[in-house]
Amino acid sequence: MSADAPALRARGLTVEFGGVPALADVDLEVPRGRSVAVLGPNGAGKSTLFGAAVGLFDPSAGSVELGSSRVAFVPQHLDVDPTFPVTVADVVLMGRYGDLGWVRRPSREDRELVEEGMKALGISSLARRRFGSLSGGERQRALLAQAVAQDAEIVLLDEPLTGVDAPTQEAIRALLERWREAGRTVIVATHDLGAATRDYELVLCLNRRVVAFGPAATTCTEEVLYETFAGRIVRVGSLMVDVSEHHEIH
Repeated sequence: MSADAPALRARGLTVEFGGVPALADVDLEVPRGRSVAVLGPNGAGKSTLFGAAVGLFDPSAGSVELGSSRVAFVPQHLDVDPTFPVTVADVVLMGRYGDLGWVRRPSREDRELVEEGMKALGISSLARRRFGSLSGGERQRALLAQAVAQDAEIVLLDEPLTGVDAPTQEAIRALLERWREAGRTVIVATHDLGAATRDYELVLCLNRRVVAFGPAATTCTEEVLYETFAGRIVRVGSLMVDVSEHHEIH
């Protein structure tokens, strides 16, 4: 892609698993340097969109491409053998492999970026800990520190705030704000309608297809949300809202 191309472009993107479409005929262009919330229920295809974008899933039809080779992807879950001998610092350093290759030794700049990533997520004290021994929140911080070290232009985060403690949530929010201020393209899958409308410039409402894409004022309307969530429960901050009946559930 050229320098003025979108950060992410999908054309007729369809991804099927066992003949069942997880995404169907998705057309989408995400501008560079914007923060985007991908909003939708479980099974809406949010993870599939990210996986297809980074080459984990092959499209059944259509195409998807990213506008830079400097891409960081942090999945929602990462299964790691707790006995695997890799430290937190090793995991964060993996973010530099795109520049290092597998042979060249890390430079001073590489080491500084690793330190910067661990400091940004508050895990410098865990540098020598075995990654597999960490809690879920600590692992999420380490993977996000890897994305910092990678110095990526495009960052894809799949439900980064799910299942982590409050301090980790605050550290992640601070990092997202830092990336936004730096003009990075940040695309985040979320269930939280409140966060989507408050913290991001653009919202993609997705339910196997694009329901709406644009500023929250035009995408997070009653009609669009009903179509997106089809009567399911949506998180709005500390509340759960049934969009089919518009009832708050505490």
